[in-house]
Amino acid sequence: MIKKNVFIGPLPPPIGGVAVINESIQNIKLEGYQTVSFNTSSDDKRENLYSGIKLRSFKRNLSLKKKLINFIEIEKPAVVNIFITSGMSIFRDIIFLRTLGKYNVPIVIHFHSKISGEFALVPWRLKLVANFFNKYATKIILLSDYHLRFFSNFFNKQKCIVLENFVKYDDFKNEISNKDNSFLYVGRLSKEKGFFDLIEAVRILSLKEVDFKIKVIGLAPTNEIEQKIKMIIDKYKLNEYFDFCGAVFGKEKYNLFKKTFCLIFPSQFENSPVVIKEAIAAKMAILASNIQANKNILENHNNHLYFESKNSIGLAEVIEKTLTNHQMVLEMCENSEKVIEYDIEIVKQKLTILYDELTSN
Repeated sequence: MIKKNVFIGPLPPPIGGVAVINESIQNIKLEGYQTVSFNTSSDDKRENLYSGIKLRSFKRNLSLKKKLINFIEIEKPAVVNIFITSGMSIFRDIIFLRTLGKYNVPIVIHFHSKISGEFALVPWRLKLVANFFNKYATKIILLSDYHLRFFSNFFNKQKCIVLENFVKYDDFKNEISNKDNSFLYVGRLSKEKGFFDLIEAVRILSLKEVDFKIKVIGLAPTNEIEQKIKMIIDKYKLNEYFDFCGAVFGKEKYNLFKKTFCLIFPSQFENSPVVIKEAIAAKMAILASNIQANKNILENHNNHLYFESKNSIGLAEVIEKTLTNHQMVLEMCENSEKVIEYDIEIVKQKLTILYDELTSN
């Protein structure tokens, strides 16, 4: 008998780790299960999945609850997955949890969160959140052993498991020798993601007449920020350094990874960035800010150079270093090729065991 496996959470667009992983898990074909999706995103390409609930979305979230009730009663799932972040949207998701708790169905919480710096992560709030998670969740999926060590101080440790964000390596299969001599940036074009640090680093290098190109996947959070970016780039005559590709998905995105030799990842905060794992799958060298979330993935792989977060001068230095040392970059690409633990096949095995355990009673 086929069991329905329901997923509740955002799907792309927009670009965001939680949406990408939600979609990626749903694309895994698990024997004996039918995947059914309840999409909570607004289909706004600029939507910030980690921000709060704005007043204009209040009515939408009320209607989502009604739709969710109808959805669950029609689908009658064997197991429910709900993707939750630690922004203010957690209010809505706790209401969802209470609603789901009435149906006597195993609930798997996928908690995509940092360990500090977001609304729900203030200790007293996190204790309240933990009360709901421990009451309603059958299992709580965390992003890494690092996250587990922190959240097990609040959540029922017996319910917590680690499932690293992952990538379908086959989507990024390529030959290193076919890569062009360009860089790739992926993410929101925002201060928090380090995009303005990147612009300043490019400006520094432009004064030295260093020649290179950065392909950019992503959009600014707002039209105003997009105009500010355009103004800065025009002011310093940096247009020739950037190739803005917009929000791209599927084969178009995969091809940009495959063709490019080096990822630039200047983010000032992350949970467990999927983009770095995509770059590893694409056999890329990686230039990353020295935040802990990046180190959790990159340490011991010898496929990267760090620079200090929020330091444009340091970022400019590592960009220039990669441009003047082709052999070093080639070795970093080859070292990425050796990293296999983030492939979808490993995750598929873990998920099969998890869902079979939850639905065996």
